[in-house]
Amino acid sequence: MLSIKEPLKRVLSTYCDVNAIELINEISRSLNANDLELFKVQLIEAIAEESISVAEYERLTSDDLETPQDLKLWLIELWETVFKTKYEQST
Repeated sequence: MLSIKEPLKRVLSTYCDVNAIELINEISRSLNANDLELFKVQLIEAIAEESISVAEYERLTSDDLETPQDLKLWLIELWETVFKTKYEQST
């Protein structure tokens, strides 16, 4: 697995931390346009290619996920929360 790059790393560690999850709706407002577009591309990659391991995610967020499928489902939920649209595989 590749290391997680910015801004995805910052978003996961800041907004998806188990102690700050209520801030998740602030993600799109907190990123500038360039970072938001890069975050979108990185999130698509993380979902489609499963490029983030459960261990990497847990280190950043203190969350406890059981399987890569759990992580994928959570990242899809994150997409739908941030972008207010259903995630489609062809996205």
